[in-house]
Amino acid sequence: MAGFGAGLGAASPYLAQADRRSGLPMQGTEYHLELTYQIPITPWFMLQPDIQGIISPSGGVLDNKGQHVHDEAIFGLHSSVTF
Repeated sequence: MAGFGAGLGAASPYLAQADRRSGLPMQGTEYHLELTYQIPITPWFMLQPDIQGIISPSGGVLDNKGQHVHDEAIFGLHSSVTF
């Protein structure tokens, strides 16, 4: 079984207004993609690798050096045992 997911998160107008008042760059939209696959090893044991990509984390916030946070890749592995 394979799965693909996508989504976005957008800053509210109130957050954008607060950012503007405090002199911070306004946060925009964050996009994420996910791909996963279930691998049945035995009838009772399953592995599920997962990769996620985050584009413009937190809508383009700045790190402690004043630079935009870079895009991210997240790798995971889930296992399931059924008795």
